[in-house]
Amino acid sequence: MKLFLILPLFLLAFFPNNILAQTNALKQVPTESIDNIFVDFDNAESPGCALGVNHHGDLIFSKGYGMANLDYDIPLRPDSRFMIASISKQFAAAALLMLEQEGKLDLEADLRTYIPEISQFDDPITARQLIHHTSGIRDIFNLLSIADIGLDDTTTKEQALEMLANQKALNFTPGTRHLYSNMAYFLMSVVVERFSDYTLREYTDKHFFEPLGMKATHWHDDTEMVVSDRVISYLPTASGPGMFYRGNIDRVGDRGLFTTIEDFSKWDINFIENRTNLENFTEKMVKPGSIASTDSINYASGLRLGRYKSLYTVGHGGNYMGFRTNYVRFPDYDLGIFVFCNMSNINPASYTYDVADLYLEPLFEEILSDYTGRFKHEGLNALYKIEVHKGDLYMTSPFQEDRKLNWISEDYFTSSGWQIRFIRSEENQITGFTVESPRTGKLTFTKQ
Repeated sequence: MKLFLILPLFLLAFFPNNILAQTNALKQVPTESIDNIFVDFDNAESPGCALGVNHHGDLIFSKGYGMANLDYDIPLRPDSRFMIASISKQFAAAALLMLEQEGKLDLEADLRTYIPEISQFDDPITARQLIHHTSGIRDIFNLLSIADIGLDDTTTKEQALEMLANQKALNFTPGTRHLYSNMAYFLMSVVVERFSDYTLREYTDKHFFEPLGMKATHWHDDTEMVVSDRVISYLPTASGPGMFYRGNIDRVGDRGLFTTIEDFSKWDINFIENRTNLENFTEKMVKPGSIASTDSINYASGLRLGRYKSLYTVGHGGNYMGFRTNYVRFPDYDLGIFVFCNMSNINPASYTYDVADLYLEPLFEEILSDYTGRFKHEGLNALYKIEVHKGDLYMTSPFQEDRKLNWISEDYFTSSGWQIRFIRSEENQITGFTVESPRTGKLTFTKQ
């Protein structure tokens, strides 16, 4: 999905569009409709996913589909403990924002003030740039791969810092580009430990997890720790699912947070009713970063800012050794959806948005109705009808199967190799659309 930002998200509440201003009630969704989305995991022989849906500060739906542990026939439940991969990053970012609030960290200072092991570069790196992936620091997983170490071998915090210290160049000048770096978020855990007198685990317990009652959540910085209700991750093999996650790495910050659907629900609710020690929690967490060429990027504090079918979203995904996770919230609707899965070939984002489509179907139908009508290409004498069905846009014609139009960005859709871009007048009215395909070039259809 292509993401982009019009305004900082915390300002959007003051500029709602007409549709959002009308109501933020959700459609009542039968359990069976949600179950149908996860029907592939409705058995005792497959890993699967756990789902949580929050609305207006309440966990309105939670359920597990598939198995948490195939060895012992343990099913997934809302209280199953997942390692949530890169969704962990927002918790590390919150810790740095908390250190700033306490006056223990200057986010704009040279990072070598806090981590002197880093090489002296022409332009200094700041902790703020770590948060927004604008530091230029090389990604640790790519370095491990190139070094032929991979993820199966244990790499300690000390070894990771040594690897960083040996890097004499950056991917780019700090602050000039946005490029995802797991190393940057690992370094955030080092900063917390050195300047708070706590490990990242202890610090987030104190300032976030304890105030929110997230008793089943922790940074897994002890590889020998026994974790009750632990979910095992898997990967497909010729003989069926095989165990994947090794549990051999104690580095945290970029990944490594263990939590449940029920606990994560409390974190999502905190974006509505802050109960943590971080003041102005939501405003700080969703404030976008910037680079030299633009005032804002679509990445905030461990959170991506974007849109889905024109609605503003905040969220993040995760992918680490068989754990596949996705989180999205629709701030204007106080709707949060999170899907945690334990099989490497599952795409949790697709399920997240399938669930969103169910709850927001009436709204999406109203938004997409702007594109409906009859459209004709005079030269081909071809006539297409655009209509909405169950919250999605379809292109129909007398002699072809209906085409679902997949929303990419405003006025831009795709469908089975076609690129469809709608055309607007100066009065913002839809007047037609163009269709592009590899062998036809661009064809223009006019609204009748």
